Amino acid sequence: MNHHHTDSAFTPREDFDARIEQYRRLILTSLDGLSDRQARATPAPGRPSLLGVVRHTAYVEGVWFGEAITGRPRAELGLPVATANSWKTRKADSILSVTEHCRQIHEHSRENLAGLDLADVVTGRSPRSILSLYTHVLSELAWNTGQLDILRSLAVTSPA
Repeated sequence: MNHHHTDSAFTPREDFDARIEQYRRLILTSLDGLSDRQARATPAPGRPSLLGVVRHTAYVEGVWFGEAITGRPRAELGLPVATANSWKTRKADSILSVTEHCRQIHEHSRENLAGLDLADVVTGRSPRSILSLYTHVLSELAWNTGQLDILRSLAVTSPA
């Protein structure tokens, strides 16, 4: 089955937006049917959990579609200052709280990108084109989605 849109009026920006939305759905649904315990489980010490990877995807969007566009500091955006901390779950984190955080970041991303063209250059963090931001986020989300597929297969085989 061909899932690619073939309408010639479909712009590159619309294609990027559709792909970002597809990854967002895949990332959030990676937690479906799991207990909080399963979502927090790590396959090996020092490795991220499903919940940690999902948290990290919100961080990625927050940095590249938030900080890079607006110049607002990470802490003000509700993001960890250090990338290494974006993978870590907090004691208060649950599937519900992390998915809600992701949805808030997604909405902020949509708002920040509204009205911007792929060729536009933003200087919030350092000068970057919107095209550069999209390609960075898409590659990160694709990589994280693959990681989530592996972690999910491990989580569903462990006890709830």
